[in-house]
Amino acid sequence: MKKITSILAVAIMTIGMATSIIQNTASEFDFMNDISKALACDDCAIPPDDRKPPKGIA
Repeated sequence: MKKITSILAVAIMTIGMATSIIQNTASEFDFMNDISKALACDDCAIPPDDRKPPKGIA
């Protein structure tokens, strides 16, 4: 009976660890998507028409 209990405990612990790893990985991918959206500047606060023209090279 002790062996069965030990096996079940290890199986439940393994499932719990796998679940937490999957959740962490999913949140990291969400974070990477947020960074890529910020770098793409799809929702920049300054519209391109309001920017100053670049200075010429001297």
